[in-house]
Amino acid sequence: MLKSGFLLLMSMVISSRLVMAQEYVRLDKNSFQLHLSESPKDTIRIIENGKTTKLKTGKYILQQNQFMGPSNAFVSINQEGLVEGNFKIEKDGKRGIVEVRHGVMQQMNVKTDEVLNFQYVITDTSSVQRDFRNGKISQEKLVFYQPKKGKRKVSKIFFDDHYTVENEFDHTKSDYGLDNKLISRAKLDCSGQVLESRSFDKNGQLVKHIYKKDKINYTDLYQHNNLAERIYSANALIYHEYFKNQLLVKKIVEKKNKGQVEIYVYNGEGKLLEKKTASGANVSST
Repeated sequence: MLKSGFLLLMSMVISSRLVMAQEYVRLDKNSFQLHLSESPKDTIRIIENGKTTKLKTGKYILQQNQFMGPSNAFVSINQEGLVEGNFKIEKDGKRGIVEVRHGVMQQMNVKTDEVLNFQYVITDTSSVQRDFRNGKISQEKLVFYQPKKGKRKVSKIFFDDHYTVENEFDHTKSDYGLDNKLISRAKLDCSGQVLESRSFDKNGQLVKHIYKKDKINYTDLYQHNNLAERIYSANALIYHEYFKNQLLVKKIVEKKNKGQVEIYVYNGEGKLLEKKTASGANVSST
C-alpha cells in the first residue's frame, strides 16, 4: 500500500514536471523565426519557412531571431498571432529582456558587462534599420522604394521621454511621448525648414499654432482649444492680440522709439486706451 502510494506520488511529481516543461513549445529552428514585420506595420510576428504564420495562443521557444541570431527566444502569442508583451532571449550564457512598446522593440536589457551598441536591418517590401545604444533603441529608419516616386524615408529618433518622426511622404516632423500621444507636428518644405507647426497638451488639445501668412509670421496661443492670444511682427511693430470666445477684446502694440519701447493698448474696436513705456511711464500725446 505504501509502495503504491509512493509510486502514485512520484507519477504526480513527474507529470507536474512534464506540464511545466510543456509550458513552452519549442519550434523547429530551421523552419520558424522571430521576425519584425512591416505589414501590419512594426509588429513582431512568427514566420514559418519565410512566410508569416498564425500560431495558436500560447508560449513558444524560437531558436532563430533577428535580434541575437541563433538563440532561444521565449515568447507569448496572443489571439491575433502577435508576440505579446516583453520577452526573454538567452544566448551563450547571456540573458536579454526585450521591451516591446507600440509594436516597436524599444529596449533590450542584457545581463552582461558589455555595452550593447548594435544595429540590425530588415528587408521586406522596403528596408528597416534600427540602431541601439547601450541596449536602448536610438534611431529607426524605414526606407520605401516605389517605382514612380523613387525612394522615400520615415525616420524615428528616440529620446528618454519622447521620440521624433520625420516623414518624407507628407513632409512632416512630429514629436510623440512614450505613451504614443502626439506632442507637436510641423509641416516642412523641401529643404526641411518648418512652414507651419502645431503643439498639443497631454490631453491632445491644441496649445500653439505657428504659421506664415502674407509674409508675416504668426503665433497663436490656445486655451481649452480656443484662441486666446495672437503674436506677430509687422512694419517694425510687435502685436499682441487677445481673444475671448473667438472675438478680439484687446490689442497691445510695442514700438521702439529712440531706444525706448513704447506700448499702445487698444480695445477690441481699435480705440486707444493707454500709451506707456516698457518701464510704465506714460507716453506724451505730443
